[in-house]
Amino acid sequence: MASILYKNDLLAKMISKFVEAAKSISNHSFAIGRCGTMILDVTSCMPEDAPNKAAISPEYSLEKEMPGLKDRFFYLTAHRCSIDQFCRTPMDYGTIIRITPDCKGFEAIADNLVKFPKELPMLLSAYSYVTDTRINSLCFIHSYPMEVEIAMRKLGYDTDKFLKLAESICPDQIWTFKDRLSVIENTQEGFHEKLPQALCGKTNVFVPSHGLYTFGIDPLAAFDKVAAINFSATFINRIL
Repeated sequence: MASILYKNDLLAKMISKFVEAAKSISNHSFAIGRCGTMILDVTSCMPEDAPNKAAISPEYSLEKEMPGLKDRFFYLTAHRCSIDQFCRTPMDYGTIIRITPDCKGFEAIADNLVKFPKELPMLLSAYSYVTDTRINSLCFIHSYPMEVEIAMRKLGYDTDKFLKLAESICPDQIWTFKDRLSVIENTQEGFHEKLPQALCGKTNVFVPSHGLYTFGIDPLAAFDKVAAINFSATFINRIL
């Protein structure tokens, strides 16, 4: 079966940005051997027959209706795949899903059925809150930059202190995430609602011992925020 990328240069270009972002995450050690969860809205470059394309998976429930996802398609990385695996054959270790017409579920349509990331329902929920139809290629990345983990721990997970120190140390970088960084514990009640709401509000989210969630208009833009936050954390760690 031909890949869905066949004769679709726009989609292929978007996936190539995904691969470049994954390589950058690996080159900067922002992940520990595995490709962090990455998800990208690819609705704008799907072929006309995509709504009728045969599914390659059963229908998976989202447990609630998400009307903001109506008629949307997403590309995402497989659960726990390595960065090397993903970068070598992205359509073997990634898949494209289609939201069902009732907006209560999703199904895979290309190229291969993979194990879905555990964060997928939460990230789709974040997309469902985004009502601006002009945003049709938004991307979320989950990474694990160690410098951020160390700095946050030293500061008692106080984002106000982190932002103030970051602004004093590297003002040229702070504009990429100023006032847009929060901490959410993944053990506290309401985590599955708080994370999507923070992400859809254009807030980068740090989850202690779990990693950093960033967003961007494409994968490289989302990676840039990881790099900027980690850059600040590196200098904060030097002075603390």
